[in-house]
Amino acid sequence: PAEDAVEQQQPARAGLIAADNPLIRYTGRFDFSDPTRPRFDWPAVTIEVAFEGTSLAALLEDGRNSYDVEIDGQTHILRTKPGQTRYVLAQGLNDGQHTARLTKRTETFYGTPRFLGFELDQGRELTALPREKERRIEFVGDSITAGYGVEGNSPTCVYSPETENAALTYAAQTAEQLDAAYHIAAVSGVGVVRNYNADGALSAGTMLTYYGRTVANDPQENWDFGGWTPDAVVINLGTNDYSTTPHPEGELFLEGYTNLIFKVRDRYPATHIFAVAGPLMVGPAENTIRSVVAQMNDQLGDDRVHYVPIENTLELTAVDFGCDWHPNVSGQAKIAAQLVPAMAEVLGW
Repeated sequence: PAEDAVEQQQPARAGLIAADNPLIRYTGRFDFSDPTRPRFDWPAVTIEVAFEGTSLAALLEDGRNSYDVEIDGQTHILRTKPGQTRYVLAQGLNDGQHTARLTKRTETFYGTPRFLGFELDQGRELTALPREKERRIEFVGDSITAGYGVEGNSPTCVYSPETENAALTYAAQTAEQLDAAYHIAAVSGVGVVRNYNADGALSAGTMLTYYGRTVANDPQENWDFGGWTPDAVVINLGTNDYSTTPHPEGELFLEGYTNLIFKVRDRYPATHIFAVAGPLMVGPAENTIRSVVAQMNDQLGDDRVHYVPIENTLELTAVDFGCDWHPNVSGQAKIAAQLVPAMAEVLGW
């Protein structure tokens, strides 16, 4: 997509639409403690509207995040700067009805934005969006799920936020193919009990720490799991635990993964949980995940926890890998190609 969203400093407050307008659709984890200035930082959260007129601007208080801006099905990129700024998302449109969606490409490392509203042409209003998708999936993962380096042009390119795009991940592709709305809770480098390249065999701040948060960077804000209940939760974690040394003891990883499953099950008593062994997983992680699922099924009688091994069919070249040896769009598609039929069979989709 072309980069043509235009930054403008304040002024021009034609038809201001406040962030708490009920016709604005938010998908993902947002902190609405101040509904006129909601906060967010997880990847792939979206803000969506239908509107009248020829132009649309957004007011964002941001850091260094990037967004896909989709106007009537055509996408371009918005890269923000620190501070409160007005961004022109569309101008010179036909004078009629349009749809717009902002999707956060980047993850939690680039500040915690606040959305302050939209601006329309003077006298124009928001209109009703098409009906929201009924199917829902939550994805829990690490850099692969966050889209780290997915738009890089080779395995040896150096990651930058410009190469990240959560909307191109296997998670987004899986949701699209299954016609589902989705949330992503993913942090690059995070593990179940040990994060990437940690000094010790155990880490503070693993996904067990982050999972319950509305805003990943704010430990004080607890996510309301009753507000958006998914039909399925996909967990794709364990690659970082064993990617570098020292490795965690097998029993510790087993305990940590079991605790994560219990944490998800506690929040969603009836939801299907898909425990994925990703294609880049090494060490005992895959066997441990399989054994945790077997324990849930056989000993605890939870038949809604499913083990999904993803065979590593990725070519170790620029065909399937972007920056720092992370799957690119093609590599992500190969993961989705195995995950989609496994989920569809279980869910009847």
